[in-house]
Amino acid sequence: MFFVKKIATLAFIWIMLLVSAMPCLAAAPASKTKKPVEKPELTVKEQRTRSGSFNVALPYMSGAVGGKEIDDKVNREVFTYVNTMLKEALSAQETESFEKEHKASGDIKQYNSDLVKYVVKKVAAKSSAGKVTASWHVNCEYEVKSDRKAFYSVLLKTKTYTGGPRGTVAMKAMNFDLKDGHLMELRELFDLQADYISRLQTLIGYQQKGRARLIRHIKGKRVPDPKPVTLTGRENFYVDNHYNLGIIMYSEKPETTPGSPAESAVKPDAASSGTATAAGEQKEAAKTAAKDTEPVKIEVYDISLNDFADLIKL
Repeated sequence: MFFVKKIATLAFIWIMLLVSAMPCLAAAPASKTKKPVEKPELTVKEQRTRSGSFNVALPYMSGAVGGKEIDDKVNREVFTYVNTMLKEALSAQETESFEKEHKASGDIKQYNSDLVKYVVKKVAAKSSAGKVTASWHVNCEYEVKSDRKAFYSVLLKTKTYTGGPRGTVAMKAMNFDLKDGHLMELRELFDLQADYISRLQTLIGYQQKGRARLIRHIKGKRVPDPKPVTLTGRENFYVDNHYNLGIIMYSEKPETTPGSPAESAVKPDAASSGTATAAGEQKEAAKTAAKDTEPVKIEVYDISLNDFADLIKL
């Protein structure tokens, strides 16, 4: 009898232990389900259209902290810029005709693809008619500089030839606040009272002098001292994932200076004929046109954010 009671007591203890353990076992899966689900990181896919001598690649991003609406807003801004450049190869009538056909289109990727093919078709027609004397081409590539959930920076590089003595090269950086999708300006990176312009101009000045010194020393070329740059806070810029700020500067067209060919041209005297005067004017006009078509030089200054971190708006 005592043995039976002992067995019953042990069994009762085991049952109580199992019952007490059940809430803990049941709670374990529940705690996992309550863990907050993290949103996926920012992703960038490529939209590329090749047709004839046109090769256009664009980034198509998703996963902004502001949601799908911000994704659409940012992508539309980037695509609109490139589409505008493509339309430079079209006449006003051709652009109007294309817009009528795609007025109701809400798919920006399809719109861009159709536009590239349309431009190529029109260029081919002009070429066969003898209106295009050289092979027109457009090559648009991109580089994602920063792909954070709250900040997106992309650099668009476009090489085009749509007539004239030479093609053009353009670099356009676009930086977006992914909380609201607005296109940011350089000055928005800094505190309102920060004298960031002086700091950046000084840092760029160091780079300019260093480059000139290296060219003189390594290549043996005589180059003039660089002119200091002047910033406004609206310059073309990008910020990469390695905490570097890139400022893109375009050099101005060369100015006519005393002693240059345009200034030192011999002027006809009063006895010269009207024909000679007209010929001289044409020659001067040709020289001016040649100057106006000289390629614009692009300089990119990469500066570590550590050099002005005390001025950055956090």
